Amino acid sequence: MFIGDVSKQFNIPADTLRYYDRIGLLSPRRQGGVRRYSEADLNKLAAIAKMKKLMFSLNEIQIILSADAQIDKSLQQASPDLSAAQALLSQIRAKLREVEALAENIKEVKRELARLAAKVKTVLEAGEYAE
Repeated sequence: MFIGDVSKQFNIPADTLRYYDRIGLLSPRRQGGVRRYSEADLNKLAAIAKMKKLMFSLNEIQIILSADAQIDKSLQQASPDLSAAQALLSQIRAKLREVEALAENIKEVKRELARLAAKVKTVLEAGEYAE
């Protein structure tokens, strides 16, 4: 798949995909100077997009993807890198705490907006009867 197709499919600007390539976050193979995204590249990009939505920084994403690749490599060699696994688990737990705090904040904002909407609705309904 070419960069324009990937850009449209994921709704990510082509310049962003080029940037990911420059920093080594997602480097598809090149054929005749043109980026060709494989199924594995698309899966990796989907993971990147999900982590971005969860407010992971590009540096955090790079570390997680590198640790994940290192763990996969270790598993293939039947000698898992326990330090990489521990580092990855620590980062995931820290980010999970951040996401849980964000979810709680969203619930609070949602309750406040519902309260405000009910208040406005009451005013509007009172105005209908006054006419």
